[in-house]
Formats: sequence, C-alpha cells, structure tokens
Amino acid sequence: MRFKWLKKGSEQAVITMSYVRCSCTKTTIEDAVKATLASGRHCINHERINDKTFARLCRSVKQLVEVQHARAK
Repeated sequence: MRFKWLKKGSEQAVITMSYVRCSCTKTTIEDAVKATLASGRHCINHERINDKTFARLCRSVKQLVEVQHARAK
C-alpha cells in the first residue's frame, strides 16, 4: 500500500504536533515529523512517504518555528 492521509486536516495536524515536539522535547524537526507520522493517528503507511512530501512538512514546521521565535522577540 502507499502513503495516505486519513483526513483533510491531518497534514496540518502533523505540522502542529511536530512543532510542539520540537518545542517541548528539543528534538530536530526531521525527528519530530517522523515521530508524529509514526504515531499512526494522521496517516497510513508513514514509512512510504515520499521525499518531496516529507521535505514540505519539514519546511512548514521550520517556518512555524521561525514565526514563533520572531513573535517572542
């Protein structure tokens, strides 16, 4: 089987939860995205995510981190 989102909002949920993992546990963005996908709550076959989608998720989390750091200043 191939990678598939479970719901429309699953992608945004992964971005948000990955941001929270980065902030709270001080993990890298890539590890946070992998851990969030591996939970199984947002997608099917997380291990088959293509590189382009994974990179897009990581970029989105990075942008969210940068925006939150800018707001904190």
